[in-house]
Amino acid sequence: MELKFSPYSVFKNSKTPHGLYARTQWMGESTARVKGTVERLVSSICQGQLDNGSWDNSVIKTAENLHTLSLLAPRRLSVGRKAVDWLLEKDYPPMVHISGDRSPYTGLFFKLSREDVKQVYGRKDLLFNRGCSGFVKTGAALYFSGIFGREEEKRVANAFRSLDKVLEIRCGRWCSPACSNNILRAYTSHPKKRNSAQTRKALRHMEEIQTEGGTWKGTPFFYHTFSTVAQSDLASARRQIKRAMARVLRSQNRDGTWGRTNKEFNTFMVLNGLDQQGIL
Repeated sequence: MELKFSPYSVFKNSKTPHGLYARTQWMGESTARVKGTVERLVSSICQGQLDNGSWDNSVIKTAENLHTLSLLAPRRLSVGRKAVDWLLEKDYPPMVHISGDRSPYTGLFFKLSREDVKQVYGRKDLLFNRGCSGFVKTGAALYFSGIFGREEEKRVANAFRSLDKVLEIRCGRWCSPACSNNILRAYTSHPKKRNSAQTRKALRHMEEIQTEGGTWKGTPFFYHTFSTVAQSDLASARRQIKRAMARVLRSQNRDGTWGRTNKEFNTFMVLNGLDQQGIL
């Protein structure tokens, strides 16, 4: 697969987590200066972690920092695990709730501050797209549990058990397509679920709502969805990414980026998806 324009110029000299990942992993930079920038950023994040495992008692900040660590320092397991435990709400009794259609939300992670909820709906540069805030937090908790070695946690298993039942009741989705995307990210990447019957069912549903033009009906978050589906190497995911490539090629800007705003983030999401599929 050949892109019309080189996608790397937006990352040149970038010091953001996505930019540094691009520079070190895709652009092959290994200078002492770049390594020092990465080390200082990672050190600053680790030093800012609170005793309870969070950053600023914020779900959004904690998820952002976990994402940065997953990109630049995935071996910082003690820091990552402590933060994941906070997202798993281990200081609180498990959530108990049944939705109106009898879908079990029991054991999911829905505790967010008003500021977190505001950021969920206001930010466009987060790994998890805008949608139901509880599903954003639940998706993040499960996604990062698989990255930082918390996949055997009882709360993780219980949450997946509830989500499996929600998926069955709602015929291949967890909520709206946009909200479901945040849970799908956890399923397609988690070592316990990536090849499960539930992941296959959710991906089949996504394939059913994908248009001939490569977009997915019901979700305006093309770059997030592309990245999420691309995490999977299942046949359904590969078919969807192949179909989406026409949109990817057509929408690339002349400067090599994607999108009208948040170009660095959107470009990272596209390239990460291509990388996951082995076609970067």
